[in-house]
Amino acid sequence: MSLYEAIPATKLIRRPFRVLSNVYHAFVSGPKTGKPFKIKFESSTLCNLKCVMCPLTRGLNREKGVLKFENFKKVFDEIKVPYLNLTGLGEPLMNPEIFKIIKYARKKGALVKLDSNATLLNEENIRKLISADPTFISISIDGVTKKSYESIRRGAKFEKVVENLKNLVSYRNRTGSKTQIHLFFVLQKNNIKDLINFIKFGDSVGADALNGNIAISFGKAENKDRIIFDRKEIEKIKKELSEIRKKIKVSLNIENIEDYLNSPDDQQERMAEKPCYYPWYNPCITWDGYVVPCDIYCNNEIVFGNAFKEGFMNVWNNKKAQDFRKNLIKKREGICARCCIDESFIYNKLSPFYKIPIINWFSYRR
Repeated sequence: MSLYEAIPATKLIRRPFRVLSNVYHAFVSGPKTGKPFKIKFESSTLCNLKCVMCPLTRGLNREKGVLKFENFKKVFDEIKVPYLNLTGLGEPLMNPEIFKIIKYARKKGALVKLDSNATLLNEENIRKLISADPTFISISIDGVTKKSYESIRRGAKFEKVVENLKNLVSYRNRTGSKTQIHLFFVLQKNNIKDLINFIKFGDSVGADALNGNIAISFGKAENKDRIIFDRKEIEKIKKELSEIRKKIKVSLNIENIEDYLNSPDDQQERMAEKPCYYPWYNPCITWDGYVVPCDIYCNNEIVFGNAFKEGFMNVWNNKKAQDFRKNLIKKREGICARCCIDESFIYNKLSPFYKIPIINWFSYRR
């Protein structure tokens, strides 16, 4: 939710009909939907690290590669998405055309978010990245000690990543760039003791926001054992979180982590009842064009079709996509039940309309 709050209203006004269309289709939640407001586009499945919680480390059935500019342009020009998230299992900076992709989307008026592990942020790449002008850069840092960080982000050097991050913040500030720099923390047993120090670190290094989630099971990565914590440790962390919020200036958005710490035993059961609107406004496209419900389906467990070959909108509203939306309305099952996405904030915004007689009959969520 934090990223949506960070989007200025003036940015949304540029695409008023798209915003209104997405709100309408989210409210209705019918089998068909309109052009999405946001797309997660997988920039790469190539990575220079072997993170312990990542499906890439465990192996994928699908091919590996990088998103080509011409394929990206084909889909982008078709739907002119207002918010582009260049993410995926791999490291975006291993895609030689990543800067070209960012520049094109920004030139067309899109907000762009890039996720990176920061290992390749040398002087040249920092210059190119800031010049490309992404709206958000999210740096994954899952530990603030050498031992905890390198036990998770295997193949990275903690000191070098911290140096790269500081250089990125410094260059951004010197050039007057408006790019926001966020840090992202994946909570797991190897780093739970680092959570408070991660917040302190992010506040001191000049980050604009700190975001986080718990390690979840997706693809071939069964991460259930990675979120088994000592109860005394949990209570200690919860108390420290309450205190640290009063002292920091940086925006802290770790609702999913806090939700888990407050009630770890029934977290999956509770999440299975939470609303999800992703398949109505926020699809994921793999580097080779396959449209999947979201990036949790990272091994192409469910594929609607191929946007490069069939056209995005033909895939987005085909029978497979419609059937998936119908089933999701009833309950999260299978892979969806593992997810930590809670879009109750959207449901709460729309709840007044759900309560109005006659109007509520237009919604499948009534």
